[in-house]
Amino acid sequence: MATSRRSDCQQHPSLEESAAWAGHWHATQQDKAGQPYVGHLVRVSRHLLRLFPDASTVERHAAWLHDVLEDTKVTAADLAARGYAPEVIATVQAVTKSPDPEMTYAQRIERLAREGTISAIRVKLADLSDNSDPDRLAQLPGNKAASLGARYLAAKQRLFEELDRRTGDQDANGSSQPE
Repeated sequence: MATSRRSDCQQHPSLEESAAWAGHWHATQQDKAGQPYVGHLVRVSRHLLRLFPDASTVERHAAWLHDVLEDTKVTAADLAARGYAPEVIATVQAVTKSPDPEMTYAQRIERLAREGTISAIRVKLADLSDNSDPDRLAQLPGNKAASLGARYLAAKQRLFEELDRRTGDQDANGSSQPE
């Protein structure tokens, strides 16, 4: 009887493992309001399911991991070594901030709208839904809150517009307008 080692038969992490790894990788980080960063990951995962009840497993993993390449020392190769599917890694890479310092936030959003997969757009919309939450923005200084709120609203509008165009669904998020 043959036995198989993990390296011979790589298993994709479970959603629980993705949540645990993301929590570990972001453990010492805080969000812009000084709160533990892991709370953002939990809320993004919830926003994804609220906005897109049919969210795929790829999208659900990517929601937990969406900032790991940008905000930690973890690389795409590290994710692959842990058994993550290429689709999960590609989705995380698509929502990761470009290292190009010349690219503005609006340009990054436009590139995601043009070139990103539907999964990447949906994960970014879940991220933006948490980032633009009025309760979270209220924890920031007034000018910063107003600036970020406007930036996130414009990004959500552009991405929902693109999602609607691609899916032909004028009701992709419960209405044709962002929440």
